[in-house]
Amino acid sequence: REIGLPRIRCESDSSQLIKAVNSEATFADLYGIVEDIKTLALSFEINSFVWISRERNMVADGLAKQGLSAELALMPLPNVV
Repeated sequence: REIGLPRIRCESDSSQLIKAVNSEATFADLYGIVEDIKTLALSFEINSFVWISRERNMVADGLAKQGLSAELALMPLPNVV
């Protein structure tokens, strides 16, 4: 929205996540992330959340895993006694 885009289309290969975002029902194991997604979606005039096959989502999945790996590498180790 900050760069002037009034619409957003989000695609995921997680059918459970897409069902949770598009539903009024509560999914306990996804509650936090679904609420964050719904809150961010309010910033756009039009938004959609659709399922895509894992094959079509391989590039995005790889980028997400790289980002997660980098984030975990920067986290300090817990103090273990």
